Amino acid sequence: MVRRLVSLGFLILLLAACGGKKPTYKVIHQGSWHGTPPAPVGEVLLTVSTPDGRSYDLDRKALEQLTWVERTTRYHPKEKDPPARFEGVLLKQIIEELRVPTANLRVKFIALDDYELERPWSQLAPLEPILALVQDGKQLDIDDYGPVRVILPYDRLRPDPTKYNGLWVWQLRVIDFRN
Repeated sequence: MVRRLVSLGFLILLLAACGGKKPTYKVIHQGSWHGTPPAPVGEVLLTVSTPDGRSYDLDRKALEQLTWVERTTRYHPKEKDPPARFEGVLLKQIIEELRVPTANLRVKFIALDDYELERPWSQLAPLEPILALVQDGKQLDIDDYGPVRVILPYDRLRPDPTKYNGLWVWQLRVIDFRN
């Protein structure tokens, strides 16, 4: 009996050490570029640049090749509307696919209206930002804050709105990774 309790206690500690944090999203389908992103054949939705000077224009097809995730959340913690269901790709996967080193990494978002926001990846990573292309089953367009929009897990993580509201970048057109 004592041996089982010790083993159970060790297992609990091991799981806690491994993070044990449940993601704030659900995986819809797995995907990858298996190397560099494909050249765009459709409208370029997003341009991504890396600290080593590489730049990639991404169309919807390229983004749909990545792992697709879903998150249901409100736009803002005090929002009265029911939560919306967003679908898109994790910013983390783009960093991993492009082999961008995360040590001292900064992420700069630039929107169609030239709104700019820059934050260290170390602040963004725990929020698991999603680059959403779909809301409630409908592709986002410019009138719906799209075609690409940064989505945070307000309903799950309850981040301080005064600190994180600016991160809900809509009409995103550029992500510039910097060291």
